[in-house]
Amino acid sequence: MASAPRAAARATLVSLRRQIAAIEKLAPARATGAAGWTGDREAERSALLVTGAEAFDRELGGGIALAGLTEIHVPEARDAGLSAGFTAGLLSLAAAPAFLARDPVLWIGAPGVFSEAGVPHGRGFAGLGLDPSRMLLVEPRTLADALWVAEEAARTRGLAATVLEMRGNAKGFGLRETQRLQRRAQTSGRPLFLLRQSAAIEASAAPLRLVVEPAPSAPLVVLEGTAHARAVPGGIGPPGFAVTIEKNKAGPAGRTHLLHWNSHERSFYAEQSRRRRAQPDLAADVTVPVAGTIVRFPTGAAHSGAEFPLSVDGPDRAQPPRQDMAAGKS
Repeated sequence: MASAPRAAARATLVSLRRQIAAIEKLAPARATGAAGWTGDREAERSALLVTGAEAFDRELGGGIALAGLTEIHVPEARDAGLSAGFTAGLLSLAAAPAFLARDPVLWIGAPGVFSEAGVPHGRGFAGLGLDPSRMLLVEPRTLADALWVAEEAARTRGLAATVLEMRGNAKGFGLRETQRLQRRAQTSGRPLFLLRQSAAIEASAAPLRLVVEPAPSAPLVVLEGTAHARAVPGGIGPPGFAVTIEKNKAGPAGRTHLLHWNSHERSFYAEQSRRRRAQPDLAADVTVPVAGTIVRFPTGAAHSGAEFPLSVDGPDRAQPPRQDMAAGKS
C-alpha cells in the first residue's frame, strides 16, 4: 500500500522534469532523471561542505550544500580579494570530498571583473592551501557568454567546482538565470559559487547567500600547550572574515560569524570556540590570547621551557641575583 503513493510522487516528479526539459529544450533522457538522481550521485547531491566552524555549520544545517548554487557577496568591488580568498578556503577544506581536492576548478570572470579587481593570484591561492595548478581562468567577452560557460561547466562532473564572479547588478541576469544555474549544479552534484561585488541583494534561486566583510586577523600564537604560550608582538595571524548568513533555506539567517582561516589545518574556526578549546591546556596563572595560527610540537619533542624567560620583549628579570663565587666559599 505504501508503494502506491511513492509511485505517484515519482510519476509527478518525472512529469515536472519533462516540462522543465521542454522549456529549456533538453533531451528527454535528461528529464527522466536517468543520470544524476540515483545511487552514488544521489549521495553526492546530499553531501555537505563542513567548514569546521561549529556554530556556523550548525546554522547552515551541517554545512554548505555541495550540489547547488551558493552566493557570496561583498559590499564593495575593492573587497573582491576578500570573497576570492574566502571561496579559495572553501575549495581547499581538508574535510571536503576527494573530487574537490583532485579535479580542476573553473573560475569565470564576467566582463569588467578582472580589469577592476585584478586576476586571481596563484601565490595567494597557494598561501590559502589551494593548488593554483588546478585553476582554470576564463574571461568571456560578454555576460551572455559568461553565463553560457557557467551553465555548461556546472553540469560537468569533471570539474571540482565552478566559480562565476560578477560585478554590480547586470541587465540580463536575474532570478531565471540563477534558477538555471541551480538546476545544473544540483544535477551534476558539483558546487557553483556565484561571487558578486558591490551588487544589491535581489531575488535568487540560490538556497544560501553569504555576505562577507573584512575582519581583523587573529593574533599569532606560538608554543600551544605550554606555560609559555604567547602572542607574537606584531605578528599577523590567520585572515579574518565577518560572514553574515543573509539567506538560508536550511536554517536561521541574519547572524554574523567571525571566522578565521587556518591554512595549515585547512579549516575555518571561530575565535571563541578556539579560545574555549585551548584555554584548559595553559597554566592557570598565564593569561594568553589563544586564537590564531598555532605552532604545535610533537609530544615529547618540545623543550620543557623551564629555562625560557616569560617576558615577551626582554630577558627575564625575575631571576634571583647571582652570588659571588668567592663569597660562597667563605
